[in-house]
Amino acid sequence: MKNFKYIDIEALKHNLSCYSSKKICLMVKANAYGHGVEEIVLNSENFVEAFGVVNISEALFVRSLTKKRVIIYAPIEDYKTCREFNLEFIIENEEDLRQAIKNNCSHLLHLAINTGMNRFGTKSEIVLKSISNILKENNIELKSIYTHFSDTNDRRRTKKQYNKFCKLKEHIINTCPVCFGGSGIYGYNYDYDILRLGIGAYGYEPNKLKVMTISSHIIKKFYSKKGEYIGYGKKYQVRKNSFFGVVQIGYGDGLTRTLSQKFTVSINGKKYKSVGNICMDAFFVKIDENVNVGDEVIVLRDASYLAKKAKTITYEILTNFSNLRGTVKKITSNKK
Repeated sequence: MKNFKYIDIEALKHNLSCYSSKKICLMVKANAYGHGVEEIVLNSENFVEAFGVVNISEALFVRSLTKKRVIIYAPIEDYKTCREFNLEFIIENEEDLRQAIKNNCSHLLHLAINTGMNRFGTKSEIVLKSISNILKENNIELKSIYTHFSDTNDRRRTKKQYNKFCKLKEHIINTCPVCFGGSGIYGYNYDYDILRLGIGAYGYEPNKLKVMTISSHIIKKFYSKKGEYIGYGKKYQVRKNSFFGVVQIGYGDGLTRTLSQKFTVSINGKKYKSVGNICMDAFFVKIDENVNVGDEVIVLRDASYLAKKAKTITYEILTNFSNLRGTVKKITSNKK
């Protein structure tokens, strides 16, 4: 029996088309949020301006798939590779800029401004003025001035960040495009050119279609009597004589152990509850006589559901499934 990761290409294209009024830098870091970099890049490059990653290794793999722009949204040290493969990257201080100039990478630069995320970028007016002077002295045109919003669900905080960005940007005498990060910023009437698009492309913003479905199969069906235990640690004791199934997917595949006994799966269109501790390679589900060995089990259809059950975030659920031991299949309709 195999595990499958179904990637709905039409759903992906639909989601991207919803943001078409802006140039899109599609984030494909962390194996395209667990969906699979190759499938996402090859099926989205006609819809996007660039692809975003967070390190050289990711950038090189994306470069091997496409001639589109590739942007590393993190500080880098390997200037030679960036220059050789035309990989763009962010700078956040004068030293970054000087090193880029020294290594003949001044044509690859995005300036990161910190407006409240406090991850990358500068929030110093002095630093920005210095950067602006260096840019002017060396006749350098930035690829973009960039910031990332920390919580677009909080309109007051987002407005505060936007106003801060506008104020800080004034210190850069450069007519380059403005890039904003965070899918949710698309719903704001703000002035910018490029959208760094993440979770929305994969279906986790309002009115978007889920792109990925994870399925497995029943590999064993058995009958247990009242009082017996199932799985590690005596976590689950059978209360009534029942049928149970073993599903060949576990925390080694990305199904976090914190979901043990907290979620349901779909088999033949019906919901069944997981029981016992999730194992490295399998988990248990309480079934009935209508379920048989070989029946498909839909483990993930909506990562938000599993995230709520695991008390975590959708991003973590999705990226965990980068570890899935199975086969990626492309589909052209959300039939799963």
